[in-house]
Amino acid sequence: MVNKDLNCEDGACEVPEVDMKNEPMGSQDNIDKLIYIGDPMCSWCWGITNHLERLKDEYADQFDFELLLGGLRPGGGEEWTEDFRNMIRTHWEHVQEASGQPFDFDFFERDQFNYDTEPSARAVRVVRDLDSSKEWDFYKRLQKAFYAENMDVHDLKTYEKLCEELDLNYTAFEALFLSSGYKQLVYQDFAKAQQMGVRGFPAVVLKRGEQYYAVSMGYSDYDKMKTTLESIIT
Repeated sequence: MVNKDLNCEDGACEVPEVDMKNEPMGSQDNIDKLIYIGDPMCSWCWGITNHLERLKDEYADQFDFELLLGGLRPGGGEEWTEDFRNMIRTHWEHVQEASGQPFDFDFFERDQFNYDTEPSARAVRVVRDLDSSKEWDFYKRLQKAFYAENMDVHDLKTYEKLCEELDLNYTAFEALFLSSGYKQLVYQDFAKAQQMGVRGFPAVVLKRGEQYYAVSMGYSDYDKMKTTLESIIT
């Protein structure tokens, strides 16, 4: 059973506890990498994106980069009440103030919306297999579509547009996106994030050998993440 409370204060969006005991952990490796755990519909994840992009690029020669989908609100289910809209809007305002990222607040004029984050996470998971080199770009573009352009990330037309922009085969994307298999595969990411002990997004972790080091638990800017990362590797 999922706890329906949504908490995105203090620079992080907390994930509800989900029973995933039967989901596999996924393969293990000894490759040093910078792991980012986020969700396309997590507002603080949108806030950290530009800072993380800069950090990722700066350390590209030292560490591989892995995007792990956290599963913020799979299934959604909250009633689209004025109180719920105001709560989300307040989160967005805090992120905008802290990060400078753009938001389209016309989103809150919608008559109805189910804040279900699973479909957007599943879309990113599909792109990982279609063309892994475009997964991060698709993730970022999807965030922008949702937060800055008020596009409906539950509408296949949105994904068709994004696929066209990134030169991805939309026919193949749609077939995988609608399949039961990928509805299961995305939960493997959610399970791995929870088994890593991550309960809030965004999270940035450095993996060196079999050791994991926290670079950022919640929102941080580039300078803070760089300082923390350097303290780990020196």
